Amino acid sequence: MNNKDRTLASILTYSGTLPFVACVALVFAPIAGVDGNVVARAYAAVILSFLCGIHWALFLFFSEKCPNNLLITSNGFALLAWGSLLDQDHETAFALQCLCFLALFYLDFRLRHAGVLPEWFYHLRRNATAIVVLCLATLAVLS
Repeated sequence: MNNKDRTLASILTYSGTLPFVACVALVFAPIAGVDGNVVARAYAAVILSFLCGIHWALFLFFSEKCPNNLLITSNGFALLAWGSLLDQDHETAFALQCLCFLALFYLDFRLRHAGVLPEWFYHLRRNATAIVVLCLATLAVLS
């Protein structure tokens, strides 16, 4: 991937963390009719599913190098993410989503060591995961 595409990927990834930051801000500066907890939970489920799709694709193209069967693990984490929307307790749902983000990042760690993920993408995922988990943990504590 060329530098222009890496820059675009970075911009899009960090932009994708902004809704989480905005949901934390909503706790301190509420907007009538907008529940930041509900928005964050739904958005987290969407993003987790997106990340699982990336893992699914990696397995399709690099199955011989992958340390896990990502077809199975990615589907399992996607189901957990969507299942978190069924729990009415925000704290539990945010905790489950945090664990999913961290588990997917651990898989990325293993994929990096297996030579499947490039170093720049791994660092981007690390930073984005840290932002997202911090936001979700903050929401869990404040909800």
